[in-house]
Amino acid sequence: MSHIVAPLGSPLAIAVVSCASLATSRAFYRDVLGLDASGVIDCAGPAFEALWGLGAGSRGRACLLSGGDSPVGRILLVEFDSPQREPIMPAADSRVIGLANLNFYVRDIRAASRHLDSLGYRSWTEPTQHAFAESVGNPVEVLLDGPDGVPFNLVELAVTDPATRIGQMRAYVEAQGYTRTGFTPVVTASHVCRSLPAARAFCEQVLGMGALIDAVLGVPSVNAFLRLPPDARTHVTFMQGGHMFGKVALAEPLNYATACVDLRPRAAAPNIGLLAHAFEVPDLAAAAAACEALGVEWVAPRVTVELPGLGSREGFMVRNPGSGALQWILAAPAPAAVAAYSR
Repeated sequence: MSHIVAPLGSPLAIAVVSCASLATSRAFYRDVLGLDASGVIDCAGPAFEALWGLGAGSRGRACLLSGGDSPVGRILLVEFDSPQREPIMPAADSRVIGLANLNFYVRDIRAASRHLDSLGYRSWTEPTQHAFAESVGNPVEVLLDGPDGVPFNLVELAVTDPATRIGQMRAYVEAQGYTRTGFTPVVTASHVCRSLPAARAFCEQVLGMGALIDAVLGVPSVNAFLRLPPDARTHVTFMQGGHMFGKVALAEPLNYATACVDLRPRAAAPNIGLLAHAFEVPDLAAAAAACEALGVEWVAPRVTVELPGLGSREGFMVRNPGSGALQWILAAPAPAAVAAYSR
């Protein structure tokens, strides 16, 4: 596929969300977004505790949401049993350092945002058209308040020209189809960094991703849409693995970083919100060696945990060197799922 810039790279497999109520959040992703829900499993034991830095005897429950059998853009909901849970995102805006929001494609952004507004998930602004280069195309987007304090970015690919990146994405999505309620799995996850080069190096050297779009954003209407200062300038690089979904949008504040809240001390279990990004790699040892070469901070050693709908999976947890955000590196199932990404 000519529009896949890194066909052997590892896209975002799972966005991990720590939820206040597993039942409530599961119902939203299943019934409102139309994703398929796995059964709920109980979580406990030394590996679970080590992975999330929890004390002995900690417990929780988990459920996986996905778009059919797609291995990318899934959401793992975890409800940790703890009376001491605080929100990870202190306020609903984009002035943060860390994992910022989840993006979903929709066919009709205005109808989708009105429907979510009617359910109490309020839009930040009216849908806004981006101003990328002509070769990229200009999508229409809107941000809104999702469950558990996780901002959602809805994106309408309002370009059909196959010579543009947006046109290529639109053709792919139309071929793949939407969920029964008109959404997709997670197509992009926003990751705000203090050092975009360091975060990009992690994506390239550990995950094998490539840069799809690179731009500096500073249009006042886009800043308003993102709840950024009017004169904000943001360097954005979209990193892509071997799939059109599961991209990671790296963003570095160029002139407002001092106004950003660092989510690193807040984005930890059992706090509620967007907790980690998980990636499936074909060679766990090679990924670990790449992490060592980059000098990343290790959070949890290789442990095997049970994932709902996926079975026992081995992986380790590190911090992204560009932001300190949690990155869960998982062994891809055998045979490696990479071949399926390009279908």
